[in-house]
Amino acid sequence: MDSSRPHSHPPREIVSIADTCSAALQSMPRLEIWLKERGLPVDTALVPLMCLQTAFFTPWLPPETCYQMSRLTVWLMAVDNVLDAPDAADAPDTADSAGPDETPTRVRAWHRVLAGHGSDGGSGSGSDDPMARALAEIARGLHRDGRPELLAVWRKSMHQTLIGMQCEGETARTAAAGGGVPRLADYLRHGAWTIGVEQQVTALWALMDEPGLPRRLPVLLGALREAATAIRLLNDLRGHQREQAEGKTDALAIGLTEQEAYQRAEAGLENCRRALAPLTAAGFGSAVALERVALWHARMYHHFDPVRPGRATTSYLPGGPGSAAQARHTPFVPQAREAMSIEQEVLDVIASGGQCDNAKLAELFDRLEPVDTDLLLGTWQGGGFEHTSENAALLTKMRWYGKRFVDADHVEPLLCRDEDGTVFSYEEMGLATLREVIYRGKQSTAMVYDQLPVIDHFRRLTDDVLLCVMDKKETPTDFYFHLTRVPASLPQPSGDGR
Repeated sequence: MDSSRPHSHPPREIVSIADTCSAALQSMPRLEIWLKERGLPVDTALVPLMCLQTAFFTPWLPPETCYQMSRLTVWLMAVDNVLDAPDAADAPDTADSAGPDETPTRVRAWHRVLAGHGSDGGSGSGSDDPMARALAEIARGLHRDGRPELLAVWRKSMHQTLIGMQCEGETARTAAAGGGVPRLADYLRHGAWTIGVEQQVTALWALMDEPGLPRRLPVLLGALREAATAIRLLNDLRGHQREQAEGKTDALAIGLTEQEAYQRAEAGLENCRRALAPLTAAGFGSAVALERVALWHARMYHHFDPVRPGRATTSYLPGGPGSAAQARHTPFVPQAREAMSIEQEVLDVIASGGQCDNAKLAELFDRLEPVDTDLLLGTWQGGGFEHTSENAALLTKMRWYGKRFVDADHVEPLLCRDEDGTVFSYEEMGLATLREVIYRGKQSTAMVYDQLPVIDHFRRLTDDVLLCVMDKKETPTDFYFHLTRVPASLPQPSGDGR
């Protein structure tokens, strides 16, 4: 690495708006010239937006980084126009659209460019394809200035973008022919790849000179997946009517209501912020950049559809606060509870990181259904409903993250974070097993510590959220906590035990 490169930690002093605008203004004419010369199918009216957003992401990095990131963002918009909506009536008037027979060949060429083959634009790299030439130029710039171990993460995200966009195209053609729609989980997996957030963030990481960044990747990538999925849902909410008219499939067409989509998006953003909190507090630029990328996109979709940049609106985001389909909660501000069920109220508390009294939790716990072993298997992120008890203080001191259920005889009950935010299995208090236990009149799978007089009991709030209580011998007051499933697609914590 070049020791003259600026350190990637954001400065402790606040970067001024003038500095951010200066970086954007320096990039705008360069990006517009580059866009026109490369002939990419993107409206030049989007140039200011692209430059402003990338300057906002990492205002402490030099203007050249803003320019590099703006080119990448423009390319991602262009490939969306080429693959996802080449025949849209209001797409830019350009010859750079791909028919169904030509598309696979072009996509293979883009994969080759990302793999480092034909990056000089010569034979076999799609030399007659402006998209391939532009991608090769972007990749060369990143390879010149980026860190090799992090560029591999960026390249993987770009390959996934192309795979996801092809899957979305196939889904649209299947639906148009009268076929079925994909499963929501499959749609969201591909949709998180194609929204562009992962590609922007991983490129920024590659351009940062942050010591120890690769060690923090398990936490960062988990938070990034949460953010990308949330932004996909907000994109679907803002652009649903347009995408319906274009024959595309989105989360609402698959079956989510506007309210459900908004709630999932807000919960994902909160999960992202919560996972990043130790790293942003320590001033790591990698975490700050991810948080700012998520913040920008969330705010953007709350106000307008970037595919229609001239149609900014003051209307509420569908499914969100103030809309006709009122969301379950306003972000960060508790709502009036009169019309809410206790289940909704507790889910709100979990999403916001708030507190809830034991009497209400006990009433709900006794009403909820028990769980079986199959539901528990996997990794879960945990949290408490209060912060003052001895148990809560101990978990905070340990930097408790959650639990991992490998099988009935192998449970890692104390996943914790180290100083860098990496999640590991803390095993000095032993492991645990799963057993069927009758508790408060219901038989359910419970977690029994191997070395401690403690049993954790679980009840199902949703398939992905559990209400739990710690039953500790000779402790008069129950300790309630919650667990939220970590999707299997996210990087799993190490199990080395420390």
